[in-house]
Amino acid sequence: MSSAFDPGDYRKRVLAAVLRRGGPESSDPFELYDLPLDDDPGDAAVAARVAEVWGAWQRMRDHPKYRVLVAELVAGHDARSAEVLDGGRRHTAAARVRAQREQRDAGRYALLDAAIARLVDRHRGVPADKVEGLHEVGALAGLTRDEVTARLRRHRVLRAADRPAGVTPERRRQVRALLDEFGRLTDAPAPPTLLGLLGLDPSASEQQVRAGAAAWRSRARELPPTRLRTVLDELLVHVAELVEPGAAAIATYLDAVAADVAEHLRPRVRAAVLVEDRLVAEDHAHLLDEARALGLDDARARRVLAEVAAELGAPIESGATPPPPTPTTTPPPPAPPTARPRGREWEAPLKAARAALRAGRPTEARRLVDDARRVAGTDGVTPVRAVADEITAVLDEASRRWQAAVAAVAARRATDALEHLEHLERTAADVPGPGGADLARLLAASRRDVARADAAVAAAVAGPTADRAAALLAVLDTCPGHPGAQAALAAVPVAPPAWVRAARDGRGDVLVVWEPSPTPQVRYKVSRRRPDGTWQVVGRVTDTSVLDGGAPPAVEAPVYAVEAVQAGRSSAAVRSDDQTPPGTTPAPAPGPPAAAGPPAPTRVRAERVASGSVVVRWDGPPGAEFRVRCALPDGRWRVVGRTRDHEIEDGGAPGGPVPGYTVSAAVDGGRSAETAS
Repeated sequence: MSSAFDPGDYRKRVLAAVLRRGGPESSDPFELYDLPLDDDPGDAAVAARVAEVWGAWQRMRDHPKYRVLVAELVAGHDARSAEVLDGGRRHTAAARVRAQREQRDAGRYALLDAAIARLVDRHRGVPADKVEGLHEVGALAGLTRDEVTARLRRHRVLRAADRPAGVTPERRRQVRALLDEFGRLTDAPAPPTLLGLLGLDPSASEQQVRAGAAAWRSRARELPPTRLRTVLDELLVHVAELVEPGAAAIATYLDAVAADVAEHLRPRVRAAVLVEDRLVAEDHAHLLDEARALGLDDARARRVLAEVAAELGAPIESGATPPPPTPTTTPPPPAPPTARPRGREWEAPLKAARAALRAGRPTEARRLVDDARRVAGTDGVTPVRAVADEITAVLDEASRRWQAAVAAVAARRATDALEHLEHLERTAADVPGPGGADLARLLAASRRDVARADAAVAAAVAGPTADRAAALLAVLDTCPGHPGAQAALAAVPVAPPAWVRAARDGRGDVLVVWEPSPTPQVRYKVSRRRPDGTWQVVGRVTDTSVLDGGAPPAVEAPVYAVEAVQAGRSSAAVRSDDQTPPGTTPAPAPGPPAAAGPPAPTRVRAERVASGSVVVRWDGPPGAEFRVRCALPDGRWRVVGRTRDHEIEDGGAPGGPVPGYTVSAAVDGGRSAETAS
């Protein structure tokens, strides 16, 4: 403990930090009385320091910035000082405060530690060019540069020369695991590569990659904070670093994918060589298609297959077929039958199984490989098992494809269904669909729907600009997820509201109104700015007004921001404190309800969503304005909002069990009875 007490330094160092954290409740007696936590100076020194701090508080009771804080400190002085003036109690309190500070520091460092952990997991250290960004992350949590620097000393900082070139095996495994998890979470086959995630092939241009990544980021922002959102955000980080920088980065990434494809193909090539003693043309073509399906372009797929075959010392058979025999008047004498070596009876059914698998008939191939397994001796166990494993993988993939195809057909996502059905036609034509689904019929229907949607997109793009967004939305309504419609719609900007106004009514609620967006078929996301500068979503509505019954009490209304949202795309946010045209003051809140009114709403349901908000839905008369109220724990009622839609999102709902809600309808001044959830 320093020998001299400096009130000015104490005010800047201690009181400023306590005020920034929210007051005495966020501090402890050792910080407030400027006492060391680890080295006990003794009862006399502690008493002297407590007296010095007490005197400083008395002199600062009229300080313009700290007078409220000092008043709270003075009021709690007796209880706090008693804990540090007694030696025994001081020792016990020190242990408690030490644990509290560790817990508080863990919370302060949580954001920084999470960012560092991701970098270390990805790069096996902290890249030097990321250090400045980590200082910015730390500043968001209120950490100083010295605190961030001290935290970074726990990890190795990688200079540019220390970072491995290309995509490391660890990072390839991370990307592969995330892609597989993305497939499981979406109940669809996992994308083979990051380019496949974006819906692109290996020949995609830099512009296509950037446009695809931007579209996925826009979709990710609309997802609730679930595991799918986390996985997608991680994948988009890899996209930004591995394929978005340009053509050279894409080539480096595909070379890394080629290494994984080689590992995948090596046992399959070994199995083909064991059976045929060479890589026959049919096997070569089949494995080449598999390499392309795993995300490689044709040149890399051929190079990988040639390198694997060379490793195994297997020549690749030419694709040329022998000419047909010349007809003769006298048939040649029959060739003497060649006796199959004893113990090699498994070769014929195994070759037939491989041929059936290459022809897209894995069910037949499984039957043939079972025949080969029954007659295989010790020399046939390995090749039979390798082919059987390959057939099992194809059948498992076919099962996943069928499930995804049937789900896409049910959801009218014709483009997704067509992709899965065409894959089944190529690789698993004899695998029956669930519930007797007919592959040929579904293929024809999906191709017809996609062609119709393609024609509608072309007509919309060629039509008037003013009608383009509505026409493209109609395409997405009949064929959800159509890539052409989504790409064309992404080029149509969403216009924001011209102005936003907010004012309190006589009951203290805030009525927020805004000018409609010129863009058709939009919803509006309304957010309220908190005192700390962050934003809280109040609701999402289709109307051009909302009543915020959860606004904190004050004389003036808080600041609100409104965004127009259409098909996952958002306009710029317009704030209520921006300059707005005169004469747009909101109309006063409606008066007491009339005695007579429309029928009361029915089937009021309240459900908490992943973001913590509560979505309230109901059935009610068309054209009515609905008022939604929420029951508070103290027995009072809070108006969530007014809307002409049949649902509203309560962004200010308290945590815990879903509270009770009531909904009433109003038409022409008459209000119905309230219906509870």
